[in-house]
Amino acid sequence: QSRTCLICKAQITQLHLGIDACRACAVFYRRARRSKRVSQCKSKTGKCVEDSRVLECRRCRFDLMQGIFERANLDPYILISIDKSEPESSSGLNAESPKSVSSHEPASTHPHIPMISIRYSLILLCANSDPSSSSTPLLDRIRCGYNVMTRIRRTTELCMRPVDQFVHPNAIDDNTFPIIPGTHGSIFRTKQILISSLFDFASISFPEFENLTSNEKWHFVSGCNDLFNVIESNFRAQKIFPDDDRIFLSYTTTLSTDSIDVFLSDHTEKTNIEEATTAIRKGLETHARCEKQAMRRVSPTDEEFLVLLALSFWNTESPSGDEHLSLIASTSRAAIMKDLHSYYSNIGVSDYATRIGQLFCLMVASEKVTMSILEDLELLRLMDINQQPRF
Repeated sequence: QSRTCLICKAQITQLHLGIDACRACAVFYRRARRSKRVSQCKSKTGKCVEDSRVLECRRCRFDLMQGIFERANLDPYILISIDKSEPESSSGLNAESPKSVSSHEPASTHPHIPMISIRYSLILLCANSDPSSSSTPLLDRIRCGYNVMTRIRRTTELCMRPVDQFVHPNAIDDNTFPIIPGTHGSIFRTKQILISSLFDFASISFPEFENLTSNEKWHFVSGCNDLFNVIESNFRAQKIFPDDDRIFLSYTTTLSTDSIDVFLSDHTEKTNIEEATTAIRKGLETHARCEKQAMRRVSPTDEEFLVLLALSFWNTESPSGDEHLSLIASTSRAAIMKDLHSYYSNIGVSDYATRIGQLFCLMVASEKVTMSILEDLELLRLMDINQQPRF
């Protein structure tokens, strides 16, 4: 159905930023929000909207969109970061009423834990500009790689859901899919999807990755996937679930203290359930909570989040004994940091040493949480709960 952009009056067929806005106006608003420069009204009157000159004036165009968000009681920061439709938001947008449920969404098999329908629009879009003219070409490629990776994970995870949790292809395409509590039995498959998509992420983000041998590629992918998953899970969870203990178990499923019974529901032996429940609850109340608090304190921007993911991929701490691989990782990390410096320069931040220190402290905290999670999984294995194959 054709609609009209509330800002420039162009004809549109889909929403952007949760309102009737065209893609061009949405891109303008994102960039204006990130920019440190304060624009002035071109006509000096503040009436460019009434004079039908809104596209000629950055200030009036921005104020018009800001006013729309305020009247609709929408949070622009959340809308830019994600697309939410419940007490959540992650990397998606378009907030409808908090309790709204997609028409494609099946009834929850666990009534006490409602499924979350989120209208998700990827914010980390590939850059439209010519890479040769960009001051952060590597960061642009990382953004593209992450975009492709998330699409692969989203589609694959949703398509492998059982029939009673069927997600309509339209819901996958327009990002109105439900986020549901995950189960122990799904961990192996979703991790397999994550690891497989990491190859695509790396190939797009880092062209030199394609020159590596199969064993060298596996060295980096296998060494980073757990840390990569923890950083992404907590970044998205802090955006979407800032007020509770929910974390992302995979790209489309969650785990919380309220859904532990769901997590263990496909454990066929039904042994050591109480012990496992206690161990999982303790892990969520300590590791998950601390990591979300750390993420909240640092509050990385989208670009800083991408940098953290990229640094976690080129993990120089991964044991190899191969100087060649260590050199590749160190060189790649240096290039990533160079683009991060350019990013700070572009947004007008001159003294960014403290900020970089905060990011690295967050990385260290994420590494500690990753180790704790791996230890918890091994504990579940000793309880005969986690019998999934290892990669």
